[in-house]
Amino acid sequence: AIIDGANDLGIDAYLPVDFSDNKIRLFQSKYGTSHSIEAIVKFKEDVKRLLNRDVSKMRPELANLVTKIQEKNLKVECCYVTNQKVDYSDESVEIMDIEKIVQNLWDRIKKPAAGKKSRIKLEKMIHYKNTILGVLKLRELTDFVVKNRDYVFESNIRQWMQFKTNVNKGIRETLQSSPDKFFYYNNGITIVVNDFVELEDNNMMLHAPQIVNGAQTSNSILDHAKRTNNLDGSITVTIIKADDELDQNNITKYRNSQNSVRGKDLVSLMDFHKSIKSQLENYGYFYEIQAGSFDSRTKSQQTEFNGDTIYNKYLPDNHKKVIVAKDAIQVLVAGIEQRPTESYSSPAQFLPRGSKYDDVFNENLKDDYRLLLYPYLIKEYAKKTLGYGKRGGHKTKRYATLFFVGTYFRILHKSILGTKVDFKEDVMKLEPIFKSYKLNERILKLTDVVVTKFLEDTVVDDEMEIANTKHNFFSHHVWNEAMLRVIDKKIRQEEDEIDSIKKLVNSLL
Repeated sequence: AIIDGANDLGIDAYLPVDFSDNKIRLFQSKYGTSHSIEAIVKFKEDVKRLLNRDVSKMRPELANLVTKIQEKNLKVECCYVTNQKVDYSDESVEIMDIEKIVQNLWDRIKKPAAGKKSRIKLEKMIHYKNTILGVLKLRELTDFVVKNRDYVFESNIRQWMQFKTNVNKGIRETLQSSPDKFFYYNNGITIVVNDFVELEDNNMMLHAPQIVNGAQTSNSILDHAKRTNNLDGSITVTIIKADDELDQNNITKYRNSQNSVRGKDLVSLMDFHKSIKSQLENYGYFYEIQAGSFDSRTKSQQTEFNGDTIYNKYLPDNHKKVIVAKDAIQVLVAGIEQRPTESYSSPAQFLPRGSKYDDVFNENLKDDYRLLLYPYLIKEYAKKTLGYGKRGGHKTKRYATLFFVGTYFRILHKSILGTKVDFKEDVMKLEPIFKSYKLNERILKLTDVVVTKFLEDTVVDDEMEIANTKHNFFSHHVWNEAMLRVIDKKIRQEEDEIDSIKKLVNSLL
């Protein structure tokens, strides 16, 4: 409850509002230069004075607060919040400075189940070390999923593979025709928790529960429950206590075997992509880490993603503002990494568990949304406006989209920005260019001129003959040493236009 204002006696807010935990947290917040060490000390003293004041002379909400503290003998905890960095500690005051706030927000992005608790009732159960093996009624499972759906599937790498495999079809058919056999036919579900507490009558309190295996089963049962009130049957459940994040990730990976787990679904376990997802949401784009997760949202939830006014100009009018992680990774490799042949011939090798994933996504890679968004925008513009891709109609450019992306970033970094280091290091310089749509259109059209002249060159024709097919040419030949010499020659031929663009770009930086 917020009580900030005139005569707040140094208290801005308090939690909880129902006084049910036998303790209460009082908050003081300071923004910018209003923060000081003295302000922390004063807050602590204000709280002491507050509890000894005459309630008849206080604002009504403050009087009610102090009365509750005194009547219920509540333990008072002080929390000081600021957007500044604080190098000070006091055991009697919890200090939430900017670093701690950022860390808490990051933890919520990575682990949305953190701090959540949920009760579940088992029919039967046995203990084994840090694990409970139990039997769960299907109706109990659906209630559990409905109550906790916002977070309970977040660690499951197949949570959105709904009704697209023979396994899911079999689940539905068993529920419809032989619910009493469901227990025998299904592998069950696995729930990973930070902790569990046994209550009476086979009830369990689960801390930070995540269904890491069995999302298909759970969603199929939930879908069936919406169609009928008759939901007989039971299912096996394994509840594993695993505090360590590495253990949780390993349990998630190794307990999934009903469908083949593709690289693009394993992306969901990677912190980098969770950060990108959060950043892109700020610009109105849905970064689809888990396959099909956008389609699983309601229509009203989908319409919340409107994109960015300027960036949308690069996209087709009917674009849903969904950026699929697999596609974004592919164009990042083609453009920023300058490896268009590899990303064309075998994009899977750059996905998690792929042989070259760690080449790109390692500890040196900053989690900056622009690394994925900007190459994606270039690819979409090339398809929408310049006739690249399968629908473009051009006999060769239909294969050349990733080559176009690679050439664009080669021109931009080498010829316009003069980048001497890894292209990823200069990503901040790209923002004013991408936000200057008309200017960037000139660079895009210049790139198309270079690519068109390249494809018309007789040396390229000869190399294409050697490659035998256009697909093979763009998979293995188009970025070899000989072809790069031709590309750079075509770029140099556009020197006047490049010089003109450079002057405009320099005025922005």
